[in-house]
Amino acid sequence: MSFTNASAALGRAVTAKPWLTVVLFTAATALLVLRLPELHIDPDVRAMLPAEHPETAYNDWAEEYFGIADPALLMVVNDGPHGVFTPETLALVQRLSQAVGEIEAIDDADLVSLSEVDDIIGKQDVLEVEPFFEDPPATQPEADAIRERVLANRMMLGTVVSRDGRATLIIGELRKGFSKVQLYHDLKRIVASAGLRDERVVIAGRPVIEGEMGRLAGNDMAHMFPLVVVAAALLLFLSLRSLRGVVLPLLVVVSSVLWTLGLMAWLGVTFFAISTMMPTLLVAIGVANGIHVLHHFMLGVAAHPERSPRESVLDTMEQLTPPLVMTSLTTAAGIGSLAVSPMRPIQGFGIFTAAGVLAGMVFSLTLLPAILCLLPLPHRAARRTARSQSEKGGLVALLLNSVTPLVLRRPMLAIGGALAVVVFGGAGIPRIVVEGSLLRNFPSDSPVKLADSELSRYLGATQPLQVVVDAGEPDAWKSPEKLRALVALQRHMEDLEHTGETRSIADFIQRMNEVMNPEDPDAYRIPDSRDLVAQYLLLYSISGDPDDFEDVIDSPYQMANLRAQLDSDQSRIVGGVVQEVEAYAARELAPLGLATHVSGSSRIVYEFIDLIIEGQVRSLVLGLTIVMLLAALLVRSAVAGLLTVMPVAVATLLNFGLIGWSGVPLGVTTALLSSMGIGIGVDYAIHFVFRYRRDRRSGMSPEVAMQETLSTSGVAIFYNAVVVLAGFLVLATSEFPPNRALGILVSINMFVCLLGTVTLLAAALHRLQPAFVRPPQELPAADSEPHSGSVRT
Repeated sequence: MSFTNASAALGRAVTAKPWLTVVLFTAATALLVLRLPELHIDPDVRAMLPAEHPETAYNDWAEEYFGIADPALLMVVNDGPHGVFTPETLALVQRLSQAVGEIEAIDDADLVSLSEVDDIIGKQDVLEVEPFFEDPPATQPEADAIRERVLANRMMLGTVVSRDGRATLIIGELRKGFSKVQLYHDLKRIVASAGLRDERVVIAGRPVIEGEMGRLAGNDMAHMFPLVVVAAALLLFLSLRSLRGVVLPLLVVVSSVLWTLGLMAWLGVTFFAISTMMPTLLVAIGVANGIHVLHHFMLGVAAHPERSPRESVLDTMEQLTPPLVMTSLTTAAGIGSLAVSPMRPIQGFGIFTAAGVLAGMVFSLTLLPAILCLLPLPHRAARRTARSQSEKGGLVALLLNSVTPLVLRRPMLAIGGALAVVVFGGAGIPRIVVEGSLLRNFPSDSPVKLADSELSRYLGATQPLQVVVDAGEPDAWKSPEKLRALVALQRHMEDLEHTGETRSIADFIQRMNEVMNPEDPDAYRIPDSRDLVAQYLLLYSISGDPDDFEDVIDSPYQMANLRAQLDSDQSRIVGGVVQEVEAYAARELAPLGLATHVSGSSRIVYEFIDLIIEGQVRSLVLGLTIVMLLAALLVRSAVAGLLTVMPVAVATLLNFGLIGWSGVPLGVTTALLSSMGIGIGVDYAIHFVFRYRRDRRSGMSPEVAMQETLSTSGVAIFYNAVVVLAGFLVLATSEFPPNRALGILVSINMFVCLLGTVTLLAAALHRLQPAFVRPPQELPAADSEPHSGSVRT
């Protein structure tokens, strides 16, 4: 069956029983939205990588093996002369510690603070482990005594207490399966009710960053979706000048959003932070179909006022179903190409945004014409729309008519302008920086970003990194030689520019040796005897809790876990540390039989770089290829495929150049740019090519056909682009800088695609006059047959 015949059959079926169509779609929509409340945002950075990714698997194993998790942090600061070591501040630390431990999401057994951790001391050749204090001191001299003990314990400095004594941490590890958004809310509630005097409390840590990301993503969706609907409604009214021109396209896109989100809920799909942009983008993308259908419908009613609603709808759908299906398929293919990205949020975004686009197509081909059949013909609105096609009736038509001389008489000027854009964009590509930092998702005045900066100022570093060192045999970490190698690795890491304090089993051994040799000023070291190391560990197990070591050593003493902190989560910085540690381990540890693996959430963020680049290349190549092939197949011409992607190729190259020149990093969010630009921008070229082909094949000369195309489809394309552009500019109101950058860049892309369509593509069509647009009588006999009938699927 030909494409045209299939379109006509669908149109007849829908318009024959419009009420049935409306009822069926209403029932299906109601069923899909039943489970919408089950959608929840997952801000976990580890969920962004494929489950089978080796670093994800290793990190999960290490956390389970050593019983660790990324901690939430409360930093108590007192800039007074005694720092945090006052009776009031130490009492505050104890109250906050108790309150944090009572949060269901926090593992209270692993809580760390001045009131919770133990000191290692030596008394008369006996090793003892006891708390720094059980009850807060009542007087300043008592607080000074605690200060002296704490600052004398090197293990506390830079990890629990700042070296100047003005700040101290309360560290709570999050249990698996609990909401990080709720955790951040609970921590803020605790701090708000703490009764601060001279102190201030800073909330930080990776779970807090992710929790704030989840909260802001939800806020973004809550305010951007209504905003884009209002913006689309205003622009629809300005372009179509009728109530149905506003309500019906919005009904189509809102229904497609509900179908998409409902499908995700029914399938139990993870809803990531970037997924919150999906409803906004589906509205911005989806109104295009409604604009073209209503615009053509209005023109048909104005030209043939005597026809019935069903006849007008059938004529509209006969003309628009092929380009509407084609644009929807190419948009879905362009955005759907993100599914080949190795990053799960980008995969999901591509798959379900493409599904939303196809749902919008189905609504536009069925529900929209069915409703139009049930309404009386809008004769007055149709006449206003028809007048807007003339120079007297429409500013847009006037602007597009001014482009016609450029296209007809100076096509090389348009082509030369496109080449200049290509050169500018290409020159910016080498300047692109790929970045996976989570903190760069927040504005500079964000509480979590300010908290991270303040934490770095007092404690030196905030971003967790683990280095697991496997000695290959049980009890290996009782060897002084291997322990010294571990100490050397720690010192090497602490000497790096962006690494803070580190902690390992070697620190416990050195502390025990120090307190058992109080007369030796150099006793903070690894003892020479393996038996003495084993004796220290035995003494500790008698007085203290052996589980105190579980995050730094396994029970067979075969694997050690070195815990470190970095002062940044920027991919370049994390990558530099990871590479330096791996190089040092290969050089110094491997000869000793020590196998090293760098892990932790910072390492996972570093892995984003390769995955973003890999996904970007895959989706870009696949998107352009599929869109070009679809255009070629539907028009039965390879030249059509090449011409159709020409404007989006130029716009895409320009966008990458702008990313490079502007310094905006290519991250998880901005990686959506190319596929979205290809999928959406190609619509303009498709509508333009279909209209020009139709006008030329009706017998119009090249000049008249181009003037007619610019003044009809050109107007609809312009309004389409303006609505989409406005929809994406709504992203500029996002609380996340990458979302704002994406909105601006895609809006630029849309404008360039519009400009490229009405200049570059129009000039190329007019100058080349390819066979697929020429009427049969202008073709040689051998070429006329493939184009004499309908386009076939």
